[in-house]
Amino acid sequence: MTKVIERPHIRLASLGSVAKDAIALLSAQGLAGTLELARQGVGPRYTVTTNRRLIEARQSDEKGGRLDDNARAREVETILADDRIAALVTLRGGGWFTRILDKINFDVLRRRRKTIHIFGFSEMTSLVNIAGRYPRAVGLYDLGPAFLIDCLTQKALRKAPLASVQEKQAGGRRRPSKDISDPEMCEKASEAFRSFFSDVGHILDGQGSRRSLTGRLLFGTLPKQKEITVVGGNLSVVMPLLASPFAKAVDTKNRWLALEDVNESPSSIDRMLAGLRLAGLLERVEGILLGDFHSGDTDLNDAAWQILKRHLPTRRKVPVVALKGFGHIHPIAPLPVHRPITLRCTKPDRGRPRVHIEIPWNKWTYR
Repeated sequence: MTKVIERPHIRLASLGSVAKDAIALLSAQGLAGTLELARQGVGPRYTVTTNRRLIEARQSDEKGGRLDDNARAREVETILADDRIAALVTLRGGGWFTRILDKINFDVLRRRRKTIHIFGFSEMTSLVNIAGRYPRAVGLYDLGPAFLIDCLTQKALRKAPLASVQEKQAGGRRRPSKDISDPEMCEKASEAFRSFFSDVGHILDGQGSRRSLTGRLLFGTLPKQKEITVVGGNLSVVMPLLASPFAKAVDTKNRWLALEDVNESPSSIDRMLAGLRLAGLLERVEGILLGDFHSGDTDLNDAAWQILKRHLPTRRKVPVVALKGFGHIHPIAPLPVHRPITLRCTKPDRGRPRVHIEIPWNKWTYR
């Protein structure tokens, strides 16, 4: 009898804010069409699955957000424990996930025999950092692909006629789904979604991502080549972990700290960076990767850097790199946490030293 070999699974999950509105825009066939886009991206080597009930769950801000905390916690445990699952792709961040962390037994990862890659950003900062500490889990701070719809929404609003802008300024309600519901925009979102999952397949196979992280040195010095290990992600989501049982997941001893955030005021950024300093993270940190900071259409990158300078240790020069492709932006490139990566620094004839990150993808394949 011929033995049937089951293909490894890629699991799509909606663990933070619900993603059903974005799914409706990605494909006229709804969830079935969205899964097919992912399958087309990863190719025949993988099976793409999901939990329809969690994807289509209800969410009410007035009633406390997601109404399925226990079910989401069980879903995470089930995925992390299942050796058939090669990757968990969280569709979006949003909110409502941090509060269920203490319901999840992450130690199920100790029983894994095969590597699992976990993709997520924003509210999923805690997931990728906590799980990424385990030997069989590769935590990747990377795009929640439903965010592609948000990106297209913002672009559509920027290109909206003056009348639409005036209506918005006058208090009219913004209707992003209408702004991007034309076939051309939806096709762009679908193609970007498919392309993302093609990249997921390449990462799992050890070929690596076609997206890369580059930056420039803002402060301090770097050698031509340096191996580093990174923790962090979204600043707002790092903060609740500091005094929690999961504090070691974002501890900066012998680590670089990556930070980004969206829709936070400069004063809020200052308050949170003060929290990191008072908790000792900035005193212990080896270096900082400063990602994208913006609020609406307002660029806050320079403001975040000027604020950060007020909180850096005075006894030594902590290197700070302004990192492109890291944050609530598109394109975003994957950044592994709790895994050694290499910073390469080159000094041009003019301007600040340039940095790019090399990632040893072939060491972390699904096996």
